[in-house]
Amino acid sequence: MRKINSIFVLIICLLLSTQLTAQKTDTSSFKPHGKPIIKIFSNFHTSLNDGRENSAFEITRAYFGYSYQLSQEFSAIIKLDIGSPDDESQYSLLKRYAYFKNAALRYSKGKLCLNFGLIGLLQFQVQEKFWEHRYVYKSFQDEHKFGSSADIGANIIYKFNEKISADFTIMNGEGYIKLQTDDTYKSALGITFKPVNNLITRFYYDFTKKNITQSTLSTFVGYRFLKRFSFAFEFNYESNYLFQKNKNMSGISTYTTYEINNKFQLFGRYDRLSSNIIKDEENPWNLLKDGSAIIAGIQFTPIKQVKISLNYQDWVPYAENMSNESYIFVNFEYKIN
Repeated sequence: MRKINSIFVLIICLLLSTQLTAQKTDTSSFKPHGKPIIKIFSNFHTSLNDGRENSAFEITRAYFGYSYQLSQEFSAIIKLDIGSPDDESQYSLLKRYAYFKNAALRYSKGKLCLNFGLIGLLQFQVQEKFWEHRYVYKSFQDEHKFGSSADIGANIIYKFNEKISADFTIMNGEGYIKLQTDDTYKSALGITFKPVNNLITRFYYDFTKKNITQSTLSTFVGYRFLKRFSFAFEFNYESNYLFQKNKNMSGISTYTTYEINNKFQLFGRYDRLSSNIIKDEENPWNLLKDGSAIIAGIQFTPIKQVKISLNYQDWVPYAENMSNESYIFVNFEYKIN
């Protein structure tokens, strides 16, 4: 692992020095500039479950930050994430903490892009962008803790041509909330391929080695056509979840949208999460959290910076002694960036 890290750092240094030496761009007309980043997710929801009434107004996430273009090649970003420290905690809707989500330096020149610091990760970034409704429901890997959306580390992104690009990342592996304390790193490789117009595919793999190796594999394909309809499918698999030997998880997520016009959109999604049965056990090890999610709704976009959605969300657990969790949501996203 240390050899891989050293080679990665050396490659970054060589590429950066080559780019800086080769460039002869006239920067006399460039003026440094920046812009604020503000994005807020909120909702009102009410339960449809018999005998378990539950309704509330919530602000589930708030992002505040600033990005600054230092030169034509260098830029910096700092962003705070204000939300609950643990979405599974019984107090997650009551407590709010601020974390640094990003604090990074970027170098971008031609086909090459380098990021260093507390960076946004690429594990499910393509999927989240294609889904377009993060304010309604997280992407599959984010929702089920297959990985973090940000971490301290460095990555290199290289665009070979208009059809294919690759990215390699070295990171602490603990996410942006927890601190690195164990001298263990996560390595990740991703390849994005666009064989024809409106079709995008992605392959991703990462691994972290402690006493055992934890790894994540994901594949994604998304297609847009007629400028109105989109469809996507992804498969995700994680072995030795949280470094627990032989405890694996897998799942699929498929989602679709239909643009009625430039203000109204219909969307739907189906997820399925499952875990394996360990030797000498009768049930899957993660049975209490295994299940399927069904989401359907309509989105209204009065202006570019505001999204409003009325939607139905249902979680169907696989455990026979658990009941469905059904809700009606009105979600809001408002942003400046």
